[in-house]
Amino acid sequence: MLKKIFNLIKKIYYKKIYNFYYYEKKQNITFQRLGLDRFKAMNKLDKVYKIHPFLKNNMQSEHGTLFSAISLKRKKIKILEVGTYDGKNAYLLSKLFPKAFITTIDLPNNDKNFRLTYNRNKEYSKFCKSRDKLIKKSKNILFKKMNSLNLIFFKKKFDLIWIDGAHGYPVVVSDIINSIKLLKSNGIILCDDIFLNNISSQDNIYTSVATFKTLENLKDANIIKYKMIYKRLDINSNSNPNLRKFIGFVKLNNIFN
Repeated sequence: MLKKIFNLIKKIYYKKIYNFYYYEKKQNITFQRLGLDRFKAMNKLDKVYKIHPFLKNNMQSEHGTLFSAISLKRKKIKILEVGTYDGKNAYLLSKLFPKAFITTIDLPNNDKNFRLTYNRNKEYSKFCKSRDKLIKKSKNILFKKMNSLNLIFFKKKFDLIWIDGAHGYPVVVSDIINSIKLLKSNGIILCDDIFLNNISSQDNIYTSVATFKTLENLKDANIIKYKMIYKRLDINSNSNPNLRKFIGFVKLNNIFN
């Protein structure tokens, strides 16, 4: 009981001292250091949302802005998405990068982990039909139903890889290593949902420090360099430093600026 009260007090305190504009300024500076224009990116993204309003939700992640910023500089590229989920992100990529070729992968429909995660088992058939219907609307998306561990056998190289599958050990470690092998020399890897702190509750799918630990080890081995951007800036998502999430911007060490 005392622990719950203490956590509630901390939550209230973090919200009280949270300064949105401070973190937004830091986010803008990070984008600039990456050679990206966050303001132009947000304007382009808003135009896409006006045409396709179903893509926007109340907990909008900064990864959409990051994709948009990259799309202002890179046009005809090859993109790999690890973790299709409902297909909305792949669809967004197809609108931001209309000249790109996008490969998106997710577990086969009959995979146990696929059915039991994200509450898909409740309306399993409806979920799959809705996802497949959306993906088919874009001609530049190829959807593959496969376990991401099989990326070890891929031969294609990609300019941009988005890692958003299982976030814990051992899958995300394999996804990152395989993505490095599949990355073109000037390519970019983006990793979603990174926790920096040793959070008390960790699992193999949703909540883990596995991505951060893996990136740190790869950096220490001089294989990569990376920077972090805040995943969300709203007070509910970003005020508590222990629960704050990031997106990793990764490049190979020998060509990182």
